[in-house]
Amino acid sequence: MNKIPTHDPQTGELNPYYEELTGEKNPLSPEEKIVIPTFDMKRLVGKEFRFKGQYGLSTWTDKVKAIRSHNSVEFNVPLDLKLPKEGEPFKASQFKIIGMKYKFFVVSERSEQNYEFEDCIFLIENYEVF
Repeated sequence: MNKIPTHDPQTGELNPYYEELTGEKNPLSPEEKIVIPTFDMKRLVGKEFRFKGQYGLSTWTDKVKAIRSHNSVEFNVPLDLKLPKEGEPFKASQFKIIGMKYKFFVVSERSEQNYEFEDCIFLIENYEVF
């Protein structure tokens, strides 16, 4: 008799029919489903916000036109970018990736200026539950 697989060996995805075919719970199934809370940033569109700059919180308010994302890779690059001379070994540590930077920007309705999301305070009346 063939053994019923617990998962797909190519993808690692759990066999959804394991319990039905064996009458037992799949030993690889988590005890409980993991729920990761999420927030739909699009729900901020149309809401008022204020910007927190180097001189404190702005006295003006504007409305969110859009939320824009930006990602980049940051490098630790030396000032001397010359290639090594012929016969000299290339030093791999000359170019070292530091990491991925992912930021969100708030696009204002009035001026269409981009503000860093982390520096924005959103004004939501009557505490809406998102």
